[in-house]
Amino acid sequence: MKPFFHLSDCEVAQVVDELEPILRGGVIGKVYDRERHVLIFEVGRNRLLLSLHPQSNRLHLESKRIPAHDPPSALAMLLRKRLGGLRLASISVLAHGERIVVLRFAASEDKLVVELTGPHGNAFLVGPDGKVVTSLRSSGSSNRQLAPGHAYLPPEPAPASAPWRGLRRFGEGPSVASRVQAHFEEAEVRSAEDALRQRATRFLQGEIERLRRRKNALLGDLARVDESVIYKKYGDLLLANLQELPGRGARLVTIEDIFEDGSPLTIPLDPALGPTENARRYYKQHKRFSSARRLIEDRLATAISSLTVRESELERLSSMELEAIASLLPSAKQSDAKRPARDTGERLPFREYLSLEGVRILVGRSAVDNDALTFRIARGNDMWFHVRDVSGPHVVVPLPRGKPIAESTLLDAATLAAHFSPLGNEAQVDVSYTYVKNLRKPRGTAAGLVFVSDVRTIRIRLEPPRLERLLSRRSPA
Repeated sequence: MKPFFHLSDCEVAQVVDELEPILRGGVIGKVYDRERHVLIFEVGRNRLLLSLHPQSNRLHLESKRIPAHDPPSALAMLLRKRLGGLRLASISVLAHGERIVVLRFAASEDKLVVELTGPHGNAFLVGPDGKVVTSLRSSGSSNRQLAPGHAYLPPEPAPASAPWRGLRRFGEGPSVASRVQAHFEEAEVRSAEDALRQRATRFLQGEIERLRRRKNALLGDLARVDESVIYKKYGDLLLANLQELPGRGARLVTIEDIFEDGSPLTIPLDPALGPTENARRYYKQHKRFSSARRLIEDRLATAISSLTVRESELERLSSMELEAIASLLPSAKQSDAKRPARDTGERLPFREYLSLEGVRILVGRSAVDNDALTFRIARGNDMWFHVRDVSGPHVVVPLPRGKPIAESTLLDAATLAAHFSPLGNEAQVDVSYTYVKNLRKPRGTAAGLVFVSDVRTIRIRLEPPRLERLLSRRSPA
């Protein structure tokens, strides 16, 4: 038996006959909708599920309450308003051999007509005048006008040769309703498990691809660092031949390579600089690349380690418990935090950078944007940075609850706060930092101005390699 299918005329009648004495007289409580295709009615202590899913029209009780993740739709709210507090007077099949179920209510002439007729199944709230009040979805029928305000008309009877007629896949009574419920609830569980595994597979494949790209990029950076040894050689040769070199204005110079076989070596020059300044420029480039080696190697080791973990998780996914699989996936809050406004095309009030650890660092664009970043986007446990005693951007590092900020990320965030402030050209800058929950903004104060408590201060030395790394890892926005 397939996991999902439409109930036949006989199966609908069997379920209705068994549920009618159970549900009759029960008070209608709340009404929920789930995934746009399912209505759930609280009837006394029972929960009646009406599924109009294009692949599975059915009705049965629900044994386990599934929390609603979204607010109720306008339809659910209208059903609550019209039917809530009423007693269910009856539940019956509209006509023998058809898959249309009618719910009637005591002390009301409203009725709910549920057409379990396949891919185009629908549910209609019909008022005392016999006209449609609302429906689960807009009707696509070309033979009936079923928009609100029009009289409800049932569909034409299905042909006697319809393949679903007479099917009794759940056997004979009693307990057909229980077997229907057990089958579809088990199918829902299996479907949810399969969906979770598929989602985890896609997530891990994306993570592996991202980490492979990062690994290759870092290997390229490391290769460029290895090649940078030529800069020191250029500087050494320029200083060793100062007396023979032209002054400012030269773009190239050819010198005998005394460190190799004595063959001629052509060295590019900056025409605005003299020979000594050009040598110093090459030494500075060599030092910059050399100092970056340790950072690149650390990042490469982290990327390789993370890649190994993700590849192992993907390999073990088919045998992992569901709880372990769920723990691999980012939570909804984390997903939302990654793209606060990017999906809507709105301008973000911050620039986004990545620390050495791969942690996001958000830098406010303006005074107004600072307020938006700090008081609308940031959360209380995020870390906030600002240059001490001068104007400048608010810098925020989003942090998971209870997780401390890494030292390297703290230094990276403080560096960005200093760089984008009026003190960006100073050798050392004092940067204050605290949790966002320690900030407050009194009504009427100027944009960007906040009051801070429980603040700490770090004196940051602006290191060109660190700053260059950060600015090169800006996320597009």
